Amino acid sequence: MVFSKIDTFLGKLLEVIITICLSVAVIVTFLQVLFRYVLQQPLSWSQEVLMISFVYSVLFGAALAIKNREHLAVDVLENAPEWFSKILNILEFIIVGIVIILLMYFGYLLVMDNFESGQILGILPLKKAYVYLAIPFSAFFMFYYHIKKVFS
Repeated sequence: MVFSKIDTFLGKLLEVIITICLSVAVIVTFLQVLFRYVLQQPLSWSQEVLMISFVYSVLFGAALAIKNREHLAVDVLENAPEWFSKILNILEFIIVGIVIILLMYFGYLLVMDNFESGQILGILPLKKAYVYLAIPFSAFFMFYYHIKKVFS
C-alpha cells in the first residue's frame, strides 16, 4: 500500500518534470525564432536553456521508460527455449543494473567535481553541476524501477 503510493507519486513527479522541460523547450524555441527572425534581436541565453531542458527531459524520460517498460526491445530470440530466455533475462538485468549504478556513481562524482570547481554555463549564471545533477537523480529513479521489476 505504501509502496504503491510512493510509486504513483514518483511516476507523476517524473511526468511533471518531463512535461515542464518539454514545455520550456517548445516555448523557448518559439521565442528564439521570433526574436531572431522577426525582431532581429537573437536571445543569447536560449541555446543553454534548450540544452538544459533537453538533458533533463531525456534522462528523466529514460527513467519513466524503465518504469513503463517502453525501452527498445529486440525479439530475435523470442522462440528460444525457456531456460535460455531466463538466462538472458538475468544477464540483461545484471548488465542494465551495473550500467545504472555506474551512471549514479560517476554522475555523482561529476556533480561534486563541478560544485568544487564552480564552473558556470557560458551565458547563464548557473553552475554546470546543476545541469549534471540530472544524471545521478535520473539514475536513482532508473535503479528504483529496475529493482522494482524483480518484485513485480
